[in-house]
Amino acid sequence: MAGPSLSGRTVIVTGAASGIGAATIQALAEEGATTIGVDRAAMNGPASLTIEMSVTDEAAWSDTVPHVLDRFGTIDGLVNCAGIIRMAPVTDMELDLFRQSMQVNVEGPFLAMKHVLPVMYGQGRGSVVNLSSTAGIAGSPGAAAYCASKAAVRLLSKSVALEALANGSGVRVNSLHPAMAETPMVQDIVAQLGGSADTLDQMRALQPSGRFIPVSAVVDAILFLLSDGSTFINGTDFLVDNGFTAQ
Repeated sequence: MAGPSLSGRTVIVTGAASGIGAATIQALAEEGATTIGVDRAAMNGPASLTIEMSVTDEAAWSDTVPHVLDRFGTIDGLVNCAGIIRMAPVTDMELDLFRQSMQVNVEGPFLAMKHVLPVMYGQGRGSVVNLSSTAGIAGSPGAAAYCASKAAVRLLSKSVALEALANGSGVRVNSLHPAMAETPMVQDIVAQLGGSADTLDQMRALQPSGRFIPVSAVVDAILFLLSDGSTFINGTDFLVDNGFTAQ
């Protein structure tokens, strides 16, 4: 999947230290984009600027957005990749773990959009890609907190897309729904479920193709949604699931 070049665009990517976020930074840099990586962890790679912060810290967002504008003059794209998963049946899940899921997975994109969108509105352009999941469309036992948070991201994105359309800003907001991809989060899930190699095989078997989605396929979709090639794709659930939700 490819769209017009993103050369010269300035894009903020959260969750940039690993997984899909780190791969997105790499791909954007190869396209010639200016990239701002945001994560709580230290980051390596080709980001033009790295900012260590929690995506749930509103004061940090209040500082970060003006800093990016002072440095680069524009914010053309926002990719909200930061996320966590906490596995447990509802009857066994601690309230704090449920709240963590909602804070990082929902409040993070909310705060990022709250502070970045005024810039995009003023420019009359911009694209936001919020990473949801197939878990935001279909339920999964033991993952109620994750599913609830990713479903919230889906409708948060739709609502904000309609707000952007109503003000005629030219800004687009979409949610991206990958099936399980080959990221560190998969290993995190396996560890939470006991760390068995059989668990990994069982997770793969849930996919119609019998394998996980390559990270590169998710990144290709992100770049497409950031590009002018997706000008009329707005407020959508963009699926990269290789048939998972067709079951």
